Amino acid sequence: MSDPRTQLIGVLAEATSQHPDRVKLAEQHLKQWETERDFHATLQDIFYDRSLDLSIRWISGIYLKNGMDRYWRRGAKNAIVPEEKALIRRRLLTPFDEERKELSVTNAVLTSKIARLDFPQEWPDLLQSLLTVIQTTTASADSNAHSRLVQVRALYTLHMVVKALCSQRLAPSRRHLEQVSPELFRQIATIYVGHVDRFLAGLQNSSDLALVLSQMEVSVVCLKCIRRLMVHGFDDFSKVEETRQFFTLTLVHLQRFYALRPAFLDTPIATPLDSHIIKLGKLYLDLQKYHPLPFVLAPRATDVVAFYWGVLAEEGNRVGARLTTEQPLHPPLFERFLVHGLLLLKNTIKNFSYTAEKGASPEEASTVSRARQVIDQSLLTPGFVNSCAEVLVSRYMVLRPEDLEAWETDPEGFVGGEEADHWEFELRPCAEKVFMDLLSQYRVQLSPILLNLLENVATITDHAGLLFKDAVYCAIGLGAHELFDSLDFDAFLVKRLTVEAWNKDPSLKILRRRIAWIIGKWVGVKISKSARPDVYRVMLRLMSAEEDTVVRLTAVNNLKNCVDDWDFEATPFAPFLKEAVYGIIGMLGDVSEFDSRMRILNSLSMIIERVEEQIAPYAQQIVELLPSLWNTSESEHLFKSAILVTLTKLVGSLKERSSNLQNFVVPLIQHSVDHNQEAHLYLMDDALDLWWTAVQSATHCSEPLYALVPAAVALLEYGTENLRRLLKILESYVLLAPVMVMQNYATPIMDAFTRLLGNLKPQACTAIVHVIDTALQASPLRLSGEVMANTGLLWKLLTDVLDNREQAFILTQYLGVFARIVIYDPAFFLGFIEAAGQRCDPPQLNLLSLVLEKWFDKFDNVGHPRQRKLNCMAFTALTATANPLVLVRLPQVMAVWSDVLSEVKESGGGE
Repeated sequence: MSDPRTQLIGVLAEATSQHPDRVKLAEQHLKQWETERDFHATLQDIFYDRSLDLSIRWISGIYLKNGMDRYWRRGAKNAIVPEEKALIRRRLLTPFDEERKELSVTNAVLTSKIARLDFPQEWPDLLQSLLTVIQTTTASADSNAHSRLVQVRALYTLHMVVKALCSQRLAPSRRHLEQVSPELFRQIATIYVGHVDRFLAGLQNSSDLALVLSQMEVSVVCLKCIRRLMVHGFDDFSKVEETRQFFTLTLVHLQRFYALRPAFLDTPIATPLDSHIIKLGKLYLDLQKYHPLPFVLAPRATDVVAFYWGVLAEEGNRVGARLTTEQPLHPPLFERFLVHGLLLLKNTIKNFSYTAEKGASPEEASTVSRARQVIDQSLLTPGFVNSCAEVLVSRYMVLRPEDLEAWETDPEGFVGGEEADHWEFELRPCAEKVFMDLLSQYRVQLSPILLNLLENVATITDHAGLLFKDAVYCAIGLGAHELFDSLDFDAFLVKRLTVEAWNKDPSLKILRRRIAWIIGKWVGVKISKSARPDVYRVMLRLMSAEEDTVVRLTAVNNLKNCVDDWDFEATPFAPFLKEAVYGIIGMLGDVSEFDSRMRILNSLSMIIERVEEQIAPYAQQIVELLPSLWNTSESEHLFKSAILVTLTKLVGSLKERSSNLQNFVVPLIQHSVDHNQEAHLYLMDDALDLWWTAVQSATHCSEPLYALVPAAVALLEYGTENLRRLLKILESYVLLAPVMVMQNYATPIMDAFTRLLGNLKPQACTAIVHVIDTALQASPLRLSGEVMANTGLLWKLLTDVLDNREQAFILTQYLGVFARIVIYDPAFFLGFIEAAGQRCDPPQLNLLSLVLEKWFDKFDNVGHPRQRKLNCMAFTALTATANPLVLVRLPQVMAVWSDVLSEVKESGGGE
């Protein structure tokens, strides 16, 4: 028989097979072996064996990494033994000459995962060992390819280890990181500076390309590591000499790298050069995020922001020139760099760290004051603010040719992109965010300038001018909350927007789309009730079938904003309802992407919700549309969810008139809550909402609706995830058809309640008790009470009360159930107590006395007047039975009577 290593290699080979059955069998073997001693050490040995096939090595690395996650922690079940751990740690730092990058990355990840758990207690020499490898290869790296490979692999491993250590949040771990960071930073920064100097010299002297690229690879990895250390390894990097000097040097390097870009655009140097620039940008952004005050007070920090802004302004001129020539930009915009500049500017313009908090110490207030002074005097001067606003609006908020091309080739995708929240990664959306912050901070200064711009673009008609006009309108929309008291939007709507919206010139579709958008921005800020009809007319005009697709989609999205507004009134909207509904129905048939359909459907849902019963004349047309949409959506569960939401709103609005929708609604509910269908994972919540609304709206329990009851009972078996809504559905069924439901389903329902009680949070227990109480009130006791006794539910409630197994307010609710039973049939209650006494071990002949003792003891915990009166009536009914065990407690009963009667008098006879 072969040795374990050979067997493991064979099973790993099977795990890489293209045959699912063989892969499944191999996974079963690996699952059985993964808790065996030396399994992970053997996996590591296979992972490092370069004589084996790459696929076997790769999958062994994957299983090793997964094993670290499961079994490396000391307290894990079947944890790896210390001796095996020590062997694995020793070998992790040996394969730095691995030529396969994907395998070396896996090894670095393994090292970092273990370092996060074992450093420094179990692996104190880790960092020094890595530094030793890096230092010993530095001298010969330029002349020896093997040394270069070892150096970059070791550096990348160090980067991953530092990244893992920086992710720790416990105070001892953070303190240890701060202790080791200065030396680590010093060593890595030295390597970085040396390699940057060498590759810059190499680029200038046209040195060996392979050598230059390898030097650049090293410096990029160093930058990654330095960023983590500066951000997470120092409490205040601006007060440490080495980090201060390095921060100053980064600006010099950034300027050099950026200046070199044009010469190397179409060469292998371009990618690593851009990578250096991006990594420096990330360094600045992280320092600004985690150390906002030290960042501003660091040497040349404002010069960093100013450099980025200088490039933004310069590139903005090229963008502006392109509006008239429409020629491709060469070189193309370095968008990630420009976005980094905008983010730096945004975080400087609006940052709460630059405003002293109330109660701050004098030292903290002084630091904030100095930072604020630096920003106001060195960067955000009045002239800069004006210039910044102008560049943002006229250059970066303008639709570019790429945007217009996307508009024409993929209109639905264009609208989806405009709705997406990816502003931190895209140039125009990011510029819009910066402008919003700038306007909010400098509203008094910028508002007159914006209003003046708005007047200046009134008569523009040429293409470049229309693009600029669109950007100005965008600025007005973004600044709605800042301009509400400066701009008479009603007049602007009537005199400008309405006129432009009715202009059908194809070249003006850019403006028509923006008009729909700007109304959506202002409708919740400042549009009078008298102007609302004009808003609806404009929106419906822009939704018309002959309009451009982008304009229509934008209009329908923003019509939703108009309807979903605090000041919306259904009556003024009624004359436009028919056109709106038919326009939306028509649009659903004109678009093809599910994202577009979902947004349209969401708008329809909002209209249905806000107009309520006024939707009734159009309900049939809406319902006729939905089956085909559902059937064609296949695995588009988000869209199916939108359909369910629309139906919920429709059924809720129609109320008792929704019964004719049940034949369509019920199958959708059945499909969506069926645990045998994958769809239930995505649709359950919305289906339960629709289900509850349908039962609530029904006037009688129709056959289709009643057919859903077994599904509700079955869902009780799946625990608490949707229990609250499920209980509301069951309660509605009990009220709608108490006899039908209790005759056929009382046993499984009460049986499920018996299992659930005692294993739930108090709120869930309360909800279950409420359903039980409803069942007792809605159906004859012969149906509900007998079943509660036979299923053990009453026994469960009783023992919980006697043994104090729940919180006091829950036990009072349990007693409320018994009170309800006593009022309906005292004899049934006394019979149950007698039977329960016989069930006790040993039998309790006077169990009633114990129950009454607990009951009277808990009465003061009953808070609601209605429940106190219920208990009082139960005590009275028991007294009327003349049971001796009750009569001996007559003084306690009379005390309850006195308390409750006085409460009734105080409340004037009410509750």
